[in-house]
Amino acid sequence: MTLTVPFRFIACAYFPDTLAKPMTQPQSGLNYALHERNIPAGMGMRKLLTVASIILVLLTAVEMTARQRGDQVNFPFTSDMWVGQWYRLDSLPDNQTVFIGASRVQFGLIVNEWERQTGVRPLLLAWPGSPPGLILQELAKRQSFKGTVICGIAPPFSFVSPRFPVHDWTQRNLAEAAVLKTSLAFHLSYQAQYFLKPRFRCLNDAAFSPIAMLYERWPIPNREGLLTPLIFPFGATRDGDMQMRFTDEMETNNKKQEFIARIQKASHLRLAHYGPANTDSLIRQYTEDVSTIEKRGGKVIFLRPPSDGHFRAFEKEHYPREQYFDRLVKASGCYGIHFEDHAELRDFRCVETSHLSKRDGIEFTKRVVEILQRDQIID
Repeated sequence: MTLTVPFRFIACAYFPDTLAKPMTQPQSGLNYALHERNIPAGMGMRKLLTVASIILVLLTAVEMTARQRGDQVNFPFTSDMWVGQWYRLDSLPDNQTVFIGASRVQFGLIVNEWERQTGVRPLLLAWPGSPPGLILQELAKRQSFKGTVICGIAPPFSFVSPRFPVHDWTQRNLAEAAVLKTSLAFHLSYQAQYFLKPRFRCLNDAAFSPIAMLYERWPIPNREGLLTPLIFPFGATRDGDMQMRFTDEMETNNKKQEFIARIQKASHLRLAHYGPANTDSLIRQYTEDVSTIEKRGGKVIFLRPPSDGHFRAFEKEHYPREQYFDRLVKASGCYGIHFEDHAELRDFRCVETSHLSKRDGIEFTKRVVEILQRDQIID
């Protein structure tokens, strides 16, 4: 038989002085009241108003600066923007015209001009650095879709290895599109963007980013061969349709164009490092997706927008059209437009060797529509 003796009984027997005093009583004789924090008697309303006033003055100054220099509405480069566009497909006709591709499509195919020429307002799903094959595949999976896809081909991004880090941007967009439809936070944020951005020019993170401003204005020379970060200065805006346009300064400032060119050349090092994708499997996937869309009554048109200068030289060396664009068009059986094949498209010059200016984007869109209508590809 085991006899259980209460702990307090044992403690009292062996340490009577310990339990005779309250446990909370200080044993060291220190006055703990001296170390207590003084709790403010008020809510610090004066400090709150002071901070709020400073913030208001700063925002007002930024707003005035943005409006004086003519900054346009600029939506952020976030997945939410693309996901919101993708969700719009749910409420659009099944035969909707869609633009996919990289940023050359965002600068070179103008939604408003396309609508003006055709009477059809397209949905822009292009994204910087985007390989269009990933989006084309999702459209093929969409059982209800039987529209027209204008698939912009920028060879270094359309045919580069899937290990190229920029591809993560598009994959992240698709991953978030799969889960955000029921997210209240997403829908509130998305609607707030469309309400606030057109009203307040100061809400332009690209134009007033301290890091980007310092990187542009006080550049530190890079080591030879260094893979520099892809931090672009503010030189273009993105509207609610994800249409991109260069700022007036970007189109006329040679120093800014040269700065962009240095960043682009660093991206060439990355592209060359990762190399092209497995062309056979990539074109096979394109062909399967095109066939799926065409069986439902849709069509796919491949478009090669202009490039020039060092970017064009890089493309000719690493992605010659005979092995990539021409092969894709032939294997898929799709109608294709390469800017070099049409006199009316051949003479466009890019702002920074890769993207068209505001005026040229409108004119390029108009001429592409004329070619497609002349060849009876679209109405």
